Amino acid sequence: MGKINDLKEEALATLRGKWGSFVGLTFLYILLAGIASSTTQFGEIFTGSSFTTLAVIMTGSGVLLTILALPLQFGYYVAYLNSSRQDLPADIGDLFLGYKRFGHVLGTFVLMALAVIAGFILLVIPGIILCFAYAIVPFVLYDNPELSATEVLQKSRMMMKGHKWDLFVLYLSFLGWAILCIFTLFIGFLWLEPYMEMTVFKFYEKVRAEFEGEEEESEPAEENTPIEEEETSADVTE
Repeated sequence: MGKINDLKEEALATLRGKWGSFVGLTFLYILLAGIASSTTQFGEIFTGSSFTTLAVIMTGSGVLLTILALPLQFGYYVAYLNSSRQDLPADIGDLFLGYKRFGHVLGTFVLMALAVIAGFILLVIPGIILCFAYAIVPFVLYDNPELSATEVLQKSRMMMKGHKWDLFVLYLSFLGWAILCIFTLFIGFLWLEPYMEMTVFKFYEKVRAEFEGEEEESEPAEENTPIEEEETSADVTE
């Protein structure tokens, strides 16, 4: 696992010359996700008032929009993956890739949310641990389209074994920047978010390489038949 500073430097190198595209991508993602969230909040405002029917409609619409917006989160992460691997600016089209695999993406994200919520209900600590265990789920889901929702979550947990604290420290390293962004009326988050998410993707790539290396080492070596000995035996027989 690379050091945090090394991961950040790799992220900055990847983002060089692409900042504009990622700021635009982040703004669009926040806008679309915010619409779903705002609709639900408006429904809660009207709850208990004389506008009961409106409250039900607004809340129901908000919940539906929130569910429909989940694939956007998947696409947002995939945009970082594709940009890094292909060395291209962020593609707005990637934001909507989740809708091409809507059922699979939605099922995975809903199952993940239920697991995390259950963790917080039982005890707070398990919920926090699961948040970090599932932090790379969008990347795992994209790289392993053949896996079911439960298999994606299981692989994410396996890959993050021994790395959850590393990711926590990585997120913590952005705390100073986050505080400074507050003084920019939150506008600075349009730059901080791409910086942070690209670093997380670099973290995922290191974890994936390490995990795949361990898998290869654990596979039993294939027994090779000594061809020369077979040929010698054949000659003696003749």
